[in-house]
Amino acid sequence: MAQNHGYGKHGIAVDQAKCNELLREAAGLGFPAAQYQLGQLYRDGGMGLEQNEKEALNYFKEAAEGGDLFARHNIACAERRKGNNVAAMRHFRLSASGGHRSSVGGLLARFDEGLLHHSYVAETLQAMYLARAEMKSEGRDQWIVHLKRTGKYKEEYDF
Repeated sequence: MAQNHGYGKHGIAVDQAKCNELLREAAGLGFPAAQYQLGQLYRDGGMGLEQNEKEALNYFKEAAEGGDLFARHNIACAERRKGNNVAAMRHFRLSASGGHRSSVGGLLARFDEGLLHHSYVAETLQAMYLARAEMKSEGRDQWIVHLKRTGKYKEEYDF
């Protein structure tokens, strides 16, 4: 519902304040998707919110604790930008192990830099493939095909 207010979907007038209010309420109730979305809005300065990296990271951490892999990946990227490779690799491994394919790129970059042993990469890849296999379903595959056909597909939809 927050997104409907924020972007004026389904006949609802655009109301960014209402969007933020609903996201904060859902985030306060422990909903990881709302926490992640608020993190994105603070990181990018969207939906009328001022850009605030610290606030974004706080929301990403809450979302990651609730199991959001995209938030975990964003934490890894933030740690990498700060030069904290140990924390970055830990978060990339956790996200990749849950099935988030983009985090593998972060791990491979650390491996190429000599910061990560190949056994950790292999172990993480195995966990990622197992997680992705558990997510596989005929309905999900059909939805991805539909999105590709309509031009609405984004690579992150396919983890």
